[in-house]
Amino acid sequence: MERFICGECLEEMKKMPNESIDFIFTSPPYADQVKDYGTTGIKIKPNQYDSWFIPRAKEMYRILKSNGSFVLNINDKLDGKFQSLYVFKLVVMLVEQVGFHLVRDYIWYNPATPPNIFSRGNMGRTKKSHEYCLWFSKSDSWTFNMDAIRKPYSEKMLELFQAPDMGNRNANSRPSRHNFDLSHTWKNNGGADPGSVISISNTSSNDTFHRLCKQFGTGHPARFPESLVDFFVKAGTNVGDVVLDPFGGSGTTAIVAHRLGRNFKYIEINPDFYDIAQKWFEVEFSSDKVYSKNMNNFCKNVIPTCKWQLLPFGFLYDLYQAWFPTVGLYEKPQTKEAFINRLISYLANDDNLIIYKDRYFTVDGTSMQMPEPLIAQYKLKNWMNDDLNLICSPIIQKKYKGIYRKWQVSA
Repeated sequence: MERFICGECLEEMKKMPNESIDFIFTSPPYADQVKDYGTTGIKIKPNQYDSWFIPRAKEMYRILKSNGSFVLNINDKLDGKFQSLYVFKLVVMLVEQVGFHLVRDYIWYNPATPPNIFSRGNMGRTKKSHEYCLWFSKSDSWTFNMDAIRKPYSEKMLELFQAPDMGNRNANSRPSRHNFDLSHTWKNNGGADPGSVISISNTSSNDTFHRLCKQFGTGHPARFPESLVDFFVKAGTNVGDVVLDPFGGSGTTAIVAHRLGRNFKYIEINPDFYDIAQKWFEVEFSSDKVYSKNMNNFCKNVIPTCKWQLLPFGFLYDLYQAWFPTVGLYEKPQTKEAFINRLISYLANDDNLIIYKDRYFTVDGTSMQMPEPLIAQYKLKNWMNDDLNLICSPIIQKKYKGIYRKWQVSA
């Protein structure tokens, strides 16, 4: 059931059976953004957005199950001097022309929104630090799991659970006309209703996905936080349900859905993003497999090319960190200790090696005297001498923990 699909979402959704999807969470390109994140260069103007989106929304409606939901993450923009109304018009059309019901208009507040031109104060408005997450249902009933998204109670609320009888509603009225019945112990539901404003900073810049983009030279699409998807998928689905993102982009919806035990369908028109999303998925959920493949290639293809007879663990770790992104799929960061343990397990049965993990070996006059070209090739700064004539010869210590090769290496 889990599928990555490269194609135009309107055409790909037409291939899907009626009522085959439990939940749709997506963030389509906003008005005046490139429709497919770069392939054709076509932009959608605010006054054309509804005619572009509604045919796709009708397909979403058709393939949703009767108790399914559709959550649309979208933002508006300035259209001339004033804020465009295209998002609000789209909401009305989704209800009146497509048949969806608007369940709740959620606000995703990003407290980390940086200052921008509006922050100067001379454009008559503040910066915009929120986007909309509009929850639509297909019918009068839909899956909703409050307990999965409750937030921790405040200290005051926790006190109320322990408080004695403090009177009925008449004794606990406020000027706002809100009143509370405190004549009995309130039920502890394990957390509070989170409300309709979701505060999540979008500050990720050096995680696995970004490193993959850097490794493969992919300019990644705008990406919403995993926590945002987590909130809605937990609320609107059950384990085993099928989650669709028709504008899959970086693959965040697919990653989160799989992590939560849901099935997913991902559609993306841009082949570069389709490819990077699958790489992210592989690294995220098959990290041991990726690491083992990289380590196997390193031990077979790189270590034999080293010129030194004594190979310090620190040198091998630095070399590995610089080498694998050039030939293998990026992996989750490994500590030096984890690397050493994995390296030892791969080399344990090699009779030509002596491994010094718990004690030091002493450097003699021949084992590390020659230059090591891999230092310059991979720019291993920790092993370079300040003297450019000796760029491949480190400042040798007297003792190292590492690997000793029994046979003499030829220059």
